Amino acid sequence: MMNPLRAVLLTTAALSLVTSAARAQEPGAPAEPVAARAPEAAGIGGDAARDPGQAALDAPADGQPPPGDDAAAAQAEPGSRDAASPGDEDAASDGRPRPRIGTPRIVDEAEETPEQKLQRYFELYKDAMENEAYAEADVLAKQVVELTIGIFGVDSLDSARALTNLGIAQHQNGDYDSAITNYEAAIDIIERTEDRLNANLVNPLKGLGAAHLANGRPDLAAETFERAVHITHVNEGPHNLMQVEVLESLAETYLAAGNLEEVETLTEVIFGLEARGKPLDSMQIIPVLQKQANWQHRLQLFEKERYTWRKIIDIIEDHQGKDSLELIPPLTGLGKSYLYIGNVDSAFHHPTSISSGEVYLKRAVRIAENNPEATWETQENTLLALGDFYILSGQPSRARKIYQQVWDLLSADEERLENRRQHLETLVVLQDIQPPRYVGIGGEVRTSLPGEDYEEGELVFDYAVSTRGYTTDIVLVKAEPSAFEAMQRTVQRDLRSLVYRPRLEDGRTVDTRNLTYTHKFFYRQSDLEEAMKQADVAASGEQRGR
Repeated sequence: MMNPLRAVLLTTAALSLVTSAARAQEPGAPAEPVAARAPEAAGIGGDAARDPGQAALDAPADGQPPPGDDAAAAQAEPGSRDAASPGDEDAASDGRPRPRIGTPRIVDEAEETPEQKLQRYFELYKDAMENEAYAEADVLAKQVVELTIGIFGVDSLDSARALTNLGIAQHQNGDYDSAITNYEAAIDIIERTEDRLNANLVNPLKGLGAAHLANGRPDLAAETFERAVHITHVNEGPHNLMQVEVLESLAETYLAAGNLEEVETLTEVIFGLEARGKPLDSMQIIPVLQKQANWQHRLQLFEKERYTWRKIIDIIEDHQGKDSLELIPPLTGLGKSYLYIGNVDSAFHHPTSISSGEVYLKRAVRIAENNPEATWETQENTLLALGDFYILSGQPSRARKIYQQVWDLLSADEERLENRRQHLETLVVLQDIQPPRYVGIGGEVRTSLPGEDYEEGELVFDYAVSTRGYTTDIVLVKAEPSAFEAMQRTVQRDLRSLVYRPRLEDGRTVDTRNLTYTHKFFYRQSDLEEAMKQADVAASGEQRGR
């Protein structure tokens, strides 16, 4: 077991349940790092004895957690979408019979039974979460909690589920302290009404860990996730798949801490769990290998990553031939990997050059062009991957030709214009940055910080993006507080590494100006006082030297 993760640099980005591709960015807005996953939510009123792994509520399309249930969803296997709405079981968590709510008939609000009112507010809450109206969801979740307690009592799994859902909404609003309070309240209820190893604890523990991580306490996040994993082992055995999502959140915590060895160990465990029972040369193993390759990339194990992509390609070619559309994702991943050079690993070493990446990406483009089952979206994506490769490898003239080709493809039909707007007429981040989030004593930028109270600072820069996709004309326009000059220099230096897919107008790449980059960071009051004192000393020295 690793040492407690105190003093760690971590992101305070809003929680995202999606750990795959980065979401679309507004021009100039930095992509947020991936955070630990929040729990899935489920309907109030589920049977406490239902099997672990049964989810309780459809997750929204964007992957954000919907409102509803801590217990049932906590045990949901990744990807499980079975819905359970309030009161859809025959017995309350304490075993007493309860009215079966089902889908309420349309009635005047004044004639509603408490159960019908709970159902209505729950559905409104789901809608608010799915529409990312998190402030509204927060209000509705509180009403759901009140109604649930009124119907089922405080000491019920239903109330614990409602409190967990409230925590999810508060987390989405960035109110991490309140989310932590409600997750802990849900955990307390389950521990009192069930026991400390009950499977229903997994979901609120997942939420609590994610909230601690977002709130600047990765040490507490790691402890919480580890407890959730232990509970899944007790209830489902050491090889259960229910733990995978928690292990991934734990890996994110270690990754934020820079503990790459722990992350690598965890990803190997995850691979072993998901690969169990699958022939290693079968198509079934492909999604597991793809996940492994993505983790290897994030860990900068580029030679291992390339080995994994090649293995995937070999399996697909053996089963589906050399022109299968299934080859496009691994060919694209393999091609992109050649933009990066890591430490040489003799067990996986293969002669590399950037031009090798171009070969694989061009093969993906040919498959998309020649396969009659390929859609225009498939062609677009393969071409964009090649164009982006040229931008990142310093070949803007080649990139412009590819982007022009994509422009023509997306201009050929009205149904494609929205893709053109999102992917070519808007800046897209190709190489993101993650500046430090904490400052140390005397203005020194630190990679870690003890779990103490901190205050939030803000830096705002104006900048532009050239036709080559590089940032230019970077100017600091706001620093609050202004004493942390080392942080200012660090962020400004990092901004020079930010790379975009350049914006197009009428099929031509153009400069984009008047962009803003905002970086929030954290500091202790003692750090600020010390930095101001040293600034005064430096200013006095300059005056005496004149």
